[in-house]
Amino acid sequence: MKIVTTLASVSCLALAAAACSTSGGGRTTTASEGGQVLTLAAAGQGPAKAAVEAFEKANPGVTVRTTFTEDDASYQQQLRTQLSSGTAPDVFRMWPGGGNTMAVRDLGADGMLMDLSGESWASGLSAGLKAVTSDPAGKVVAVPVTIGAIGAVWNDQALARTGLSKPTTWTQVLRFCRDAKAKDVVPFALGLKSAWVTQLVPYALTASLVYGPNPGFTQQQKDGRATFARSQWKQAMDKYLQMRDAGCFNDSPNGVGYDEQMQLLGQGKALGAVHVLSAVQSAANFAPDGTTFSMTPFPATDDAAGTYLPVSVGIVYGVNAKAENPALAKKFLQFLASPEGQALYAEKSGSSPALASPSFRADALQQPVLDAVKAGRSTLYPDQEWPGPKVQQEHLTSVQELFNGTIDVPTLLGRMDKAFGEEK
Repeated sequence: MKIVTTLASVSCLALAAAACSTSGGGRTTTASEGGQVLTLAAAGQGPAKAAVEAFEKANPGVTVRTTFTEDDASYQQQLRTQLSSGTAPDVFRMWPGGGNTMAVRDLGADGMLMDLSGESWASGLSAGLKAVTSDPAGKVVAVPVTIGAIGAVWNDQALARTGLSKPTTWTQVLRFCRDAKAKDVVPFALGLKSAWVTQLVPYALTASLVYGPNPGFTQQQKDGRATFARSQWKQAMDKYLQMRDAGCFNDSPNGVGYDEQMQLLGQGKALGAVHVLSAVQSAANFAPDGTTFSMTPFPATDDAAGTYLPVSVGIVYGVNAKAENPALAKKFLQFLASPEGQALYAEKSGSSPALASPSFRADALQQPVLDAVKAGRSTLYPDQEWPGPKVQQEHLTSVQELFNGTIDVPTLLGRMDKAFGEEK
């Protein structure tokens, strides 16, 4: 499958999805006389700010004006509006493949991205990386920066205090939830008020139930030979509800946002969370000194050896097709593609590099990702191959309704099938 080829070829890995920051980030907004100004936007401040500072240091006279947005959905809406009105920055963070309105294929199809195929780093991309950084015409329009994964992220000290073990089978997951609740601690923090979080448990479950056993499932959907409703997606969504009913999550997850979810995890009020690895950066902000985090693939069956880990390119950056300073924008992307830029962004985001970076060293969060890929137990995030953003949007809102009890699983999957059919 694509991700295995990609990671084997670059000898690196592991996401990203969530963001947390403030607008402006305190950056300088005027350049020195005779200097150059680059404008940049990102969902999430920490990693981007570190990259910007390193780029400015390496390029005296250059000033990068930055805008950071805390929420992914707000960021996507704002950037789309700016691109349509001609007020977007030179460089901005995007999502790989398809799946939302700020994903590579969707922006590329609308002619909003600069062709980067001639850049030196673009010629070295593997087929797997090109697949999620190219527009529908096959032109490379984004630089891959990180690789991410979705797994069970653990607060090591909180877990140790309970004496419980990390589950490696589905039966153990349900037993773990019961045992944790008996000790008056939340097994897995869940913040469905932030819509993008709703997809993470289903992606973790379908890795082992759908896409690992059948990596061609999405193509079968496009060919009209498979549907969400008549597949193991139903079992995955049923298990999501099983977890809810078994007390695996905090109370009222639809009323809990991402920040509160990370606070529960960081403070040890929750033992874990099924999440993107980059979320650890947020959890650490709430954690006592000395707190450490680790990750294990999240099981969906009772065959521990058959557990797959969702692993995909996480963060990518592109250049506005109408950039005011295209040369400087390309220079910044060249920095992001360099071994230094890759290692810096990966370390600050809690991910792994998408391109070769010899100085990067995997930790307790990233090593399981490397192991899963090496063992051939990794899958893509499903939305990266979906034909358009409507499918993911339907999934996100429908999961919230599912947890509210206003729809059932067949209705949710029927909506996703309808959205898929409208876009393929």
